[in-house]
Amino acid sequence: MLVFPAPRRVNASAMRGGAQPGALKIPPSCDRNFLHACQAPVSEFKVNFTQFIGGFVVDERGHTFADIHERISLLPTVEDAIDAFRSHYGVAHTTYHLAQTVMDRLDSPFVRTTYPSAWVSRYLQRNYVKLDPVILEGTIRSLPFDWSELELKPEAVPLFLDARCHGLGASGYSIPVVDKRNRRALFSINSDLTGESWRLLIRSHAVDWAELAYVIHKIAMRELYGLEPDHLPLSPRELECLTWTARGKDHKEIAIILGLSNHTVLGYLKSTRFKLDCVNLSQATSKAIILRLIAP
Repeated sequence: MLVFPAPRRVNASAMRGGAQPGALKIPPSCDRNFLHACQAPVSEFKVNFTQFIGGFVVDERGHTFADIHERISLLPTVEDAIDAFRSHYGVAHTTYHLAQTVMDRLDSPFVRTTYPSAWVSRYLQRNYVKLDPVILEGTIRSLPFDWSELELKPEAVPLFLDARCHGLGASGYSIPVVDKRNRRALFSINSDLTGESWRLLIRSHAVDWAELAYVIHKIAMRELYGLEPDHLPLSPRELECLTWTARGKDHKEIAIILGLSNHTVLGYLKSTRFKLDCVNLSQATSKAIILRLIAP
């Protein structure tokens, strides 16, 4: 969400007010900036190169990957984490998007971004999430991808134009995250770099970025649920009992269904509450559904 791919070069003359019927027109206030972005030669940017010192990869400021990994891991919120990432790597913007995990009525997307508030508002007002090819691809891909790999369909062009008018960078890279509970997230990086400078930055840091994307995902899980994404050791029986509870059965009915004693079922339900850090079964059931532990 809140991200977009960089399109291929645009024919400037075709975008003017005198274009043929049906051609996309750029708002006058955005025309100059957009044409400059599409037609200007690739700018030269200083990339945060890395070098090997004593067996460790060190950036030009003397920081190792272990340094930034530890720094981000200790941050309390996703907002802090993505801001630290942006500052360390010198990129324009970063976004973490946790997708809906069960169903709209129970779970809604969790998004944190460094994009300008004006662009976030615009994105939401125009419902660009329905057109955003980064989101559409990010929900089905399992490997990181450069936005230039994506096909920009005609209906998504206004999204790109609008984004450029709001000052967003022309390049991007997204990293899908799927944890062991099958929760899916997308970590995206937006940059003003283009061409070889951008490709070099990705080649230098792609492996590290993938690991940091998962670190940020863990922070999101702690922030949302107070739990690590993979530390929910509910047994098969506990999951069965909780699933039947979610379906409206009490412990006596569950005991009959599973062929267990009432005491045993009560024990399983008590342990699920303890493991999920919940005060009652209703809360435990709701949390288990949101975390994709059960699907009633």
